[in-house]
Amino acid sequence: MFKQKSVALVIILSIVTCGIYALVWYWGAINDLYKAGGKSIGNLEPVIQFVLLFFYVGEIFFGINAADNLNEIRAQKGLPAKDDKVLYVVFSIICPIVTMALVQNEMNNMPA
Repeated sequence: MFKQKSVALVIILSIVTCGIYALVWYWGAINDLYKAGGKSIGNLEPVIQFVLLFFYVGEIFFGINAADNLNEIRAQKGLPAKDDKVLYVVFSIICPIVTMALVQNEMNNMPA
């Protein structure tokens, strides 16, 4: 369903490119999750969610939206929901790169 990416490579490229790859990854993740799950907090379109990343609050929105969309995809596939929203939000505030790694890992482990 999602393009498989190495979690370690996502982190390394984000650090080496001083965050440029992180922006590319966020753009792809926001769009992929929105297309697959169809959920968005406050009816924010993916473009607005991406722009909010530049104002720090976007990280929190990303964590909430990622958890909601991943749970929606699990529900569509008949899998039990996971309550990762608080984890994503906390790491979005403390260390956003950990949120990237966690979300990419969940996207990699999602059955097709």
